[in-house]
Amino acid sequence: MKQTTFNILALFFLLLSLRLSFAVNGAEIAVYTDNGLGAWPDGVVAFEQFLDWKGITHERVTAVDVNTLDLRDYYQAIYFPGGYAYYYKIEIDSAGLEHIRQLVRDGGGYIGICAGAYFASDSIDWEEDGLLDYPLNLFDGVSRGAIDDIIPWDSYTMTTVNMNPNNPINQYEPEQETMLYYGGQVFKPHAGVQVDTLATWAAYYDSLAAINFTYGQGRVVLLGPHPEIEEDSDRDSTTFADELDDQGSDWPFLWSAVDWLLGRPITYPPPSSIATKNGTKQAAAEFSVSPNPFNSQIKINLTFRKNQVIDFWLSDLRGRKVWQFYQGQVTPGSYQWRWTGINNRGISLSSSVYFLVLKSESGIQTKKIVLIK
Repeated sequence: MKQTTFNILALFFLLLSLRLSFAVNGAEIAVYTDNGLGAWPDGVVAFEQFLDWKGITHERVTAVDVNTLDLRDYYQAIYFPGGYAYYYKIEIDSAGLEHIRQLVRDGGGYIGICAGAYFASDSIDWEEDGLLDYPLNLFDGVSRGAIDDIIPWDSYTMTTVNMNPNNPINQYEPEQETMLYYGGQVFKPHAGVQVDTLATWAAYYDSLAAINFTYGQGRVVLLGPHPEIEEDSDRDSTTFADELDDQGSDWPFLWSAVDWLLGRPITYPPPSSIATKNGTKQAAAEFSVSPNPFNSQIKINLTFRKNQVIDFWLSDLRGRKVWQFYQGQVTPGSYQWRWTGINNRGISLSSSVYFLVLKSESGIQTKKIVLIK
């Protein structure tokens, strides 16, 4: 009786979702949603906020849109959020599956987080349900979850992932990141299948937590953790897991991943102060600069309160690192640097706004400076 009731409710909500469709205008990335039936609303909203921060145009699409439109005519990539992959399976018909594959195969991209990554797999090994066949098959392998060694489903927690330093997407990433775990998977490619490792689960045998690979002429990024959620910040416009602390932000990782997904040069994420629900984290150092604006030379003073490892650089408006001041250990006290308006290759830069960026264990501090020639 319970199963019959569930099937009737599932059919009702499926029919409801299939009647929903958004006005399609086209954008760089399509964001899949289904009024909360399968697509996790927080995962949709948080990723949209990230895309706004990155300056990527986006548009919501439903199963109706995916099933009826040639996505290649409207989008460069499509995003499937966390949630329940089963509903993606029953909502997206054979035509919709082929539309997704065509988009990617012909040079587009697919990014899936948690359920979106399960959905893209050849099969799912989900707890007591056993091995389940899934038809999209962008990833020729098995997604196995949940990982009880991290935390049993349906609880969530922060966990450490080891970032692969040899993956170009991670060229600006530290060796480890703290990310949200909420039912994600281990990726297990079939024999002979090659994928690139983005990250591994530190708490579960260093197994695959995030992967990327090419599919035809296009690109695929599949993520087990949830880097879209800003646990200790309001800028993702959600309150999910606000009681947790991710010790920074995972959006810079997503910044580089989306660059790769869209086939663009991988740029350095622009600086952003990390604001928490309780205010701003304690600054690692006190900044002072003079003069600002400046013409030929600016003097930068930093005063540190404790021993720590820092990375101190200068970025342009596009987030590209143009000058490296220092990387390494500092002790308490005052330090001074001068910058004469050149980049790392010794070329004079043009008049513009630049950002001093200090990364430390306390987060990221930034200060805007203006070069006028």
